[in-house]
Amino acid sequence: MSVEWRSPSQLKELVKQDRPVKVLVMGMPRSGTMSLVAALKKLGYTPYDFIDRVLLGHLSLWTDALRAKFLGQGKPWGKTELDRVLKGFDCVLDSPCPFFTEEFLSAYPASLVILNKRDPDAWLASMNSTLFHVFRWPSWPLLAKLDPGFVGSWYTHCRLTWEIFCGNDYSEICKEKYLEHADYIRRVTPKDRLLEYEIKEGWEPLCRFLGKEVPEGEDFPNVNDKRVVVENHTKLWAYGVFNAVKNISIGLVSAGVGVAAWWWYRAR
Repeated sequence: MSVEWRSPSQLKELVKQDRPVKVLVMGMPRSGTMSLVAALKKLGYTPYDFIDRVLLGHLSLWTDALRAKFLGQGKPWGKTELDRVLKGFDCVLDSPCPFFTEEFLSAYPASLVILNKRDPDAWLASMNSTLFHVFRWPSWPLLAKLDPGFVGSWYTHCRLTWEIFCGNDYSEICKEKYLEHADYIRRVTPKDRLLEYEIKEGWEPLCRFLGKEVPEGEDFPNVNDKRVVVENHTKLWAYGVFNAVKNISIGLVSAGVGVAAWWWYRAR
């Protein structure tokens, strides 16, 4: 099973609507996040997921937010900035949003928080076979320079996200940071608004916490297996290569026109 991505035209219409933010899913990626996206959609929510940030061109905005909070560069985000990127959505998931739990709780004090989690060793193994595996592809730095608008924005954002989280060290240190993040969520979230949850628990505790009926005859979604994650990033890489070739071609044509104009000027 996979999650159906919204098209750019669907997103364009969606962000015209106003929805109060109701649910904050503040666990890290590869902790059942995509299964929760599908489940929350089934329950009637409109999640703001990583792919939405990509398609809406929000990654650079979140990169600025990370720099402001963790590097002291720029204005820290508050409700005004969060309202701007969350317009049309009532549920928030995936990195780097969990790093801003305090800001979300301040901006949306009635929201409920889900700490989606899994065994730390299993989480690190999953990350190293999916996202961290993709980040190690050696062509990203060059491709980011040749396609700054798309791949460059994504690569800069991801590198900064994981630099802040674990110093881009994908070993035991990363697992320790995973556990520290869970403690951070527990520390800043009122207990009566927090659900610690693993997707293997299914519908019942999730629906009880959200005040929703359990979908009748519906198995809990199980999506985003390792193969799909790598395949999706391969598509991203291929799109970046296409953009890079296009940018190089435009540059060569422009250079050719410039040379021709110079020779014409000299010969006239």
